[in-house]
Amino acid sequence: MRLFAFLPALVLSTAAFAQDNFSPAETEACLAGVDRKTDKRVCVGASARACAQDSEEATCMASEIAYWDTRLTVAFALVLDRAKGKDDDAVHMSMQPRDQAGALLKAQDSWKQYRADTCAFEQTLWVTGQPDAPEVQSCHLYLTAEQVFYLEAVALIE
Repeated sequence: MRLFAFLPALVLSTAAFAQDNFSPAETEACLAGVDRKTDKRVCVGASARACAQDSEEATCMASEIAYWDTRLTVAFALVLDRAKGKDDDAVHMSMQPRDQAGALLKAQDSWKQYRADTCAFEQTLWVTGQPDAPEVQSCHLYLTAEQVFYLEAVALIE
């Protein structure tokens, strides 16, 4: 499967986390232990919580957000590559192309705007109103993880 071609990028990007005691190990172990009936969202933030026992919470949260952003980039690239392949296949087989790649790009742009708007709204709900407030970081973290779960599931569709 092509997913394995993107794994080195994910592994290399996690090396940057070592400087702030962050490791994605807790999150990855949790995800590995989740069965099909359990909501994967229970694992989101596990590594940040573990890191925050020895480091600053905001730094740990920012590192976990970066971890999920990396997974998002990998999953999106994989799905986009597949969509382009299916579009090309349709052209070569003289079928009506569906423009999966274009639809995916539009959907991802819309999702990014949704995440930005939702977390901006979240920012207004709290006293500090700061963009790096824990609640705003949590918004970004959970919405990004949910999109990762979606794209990784789509990547498995043949």
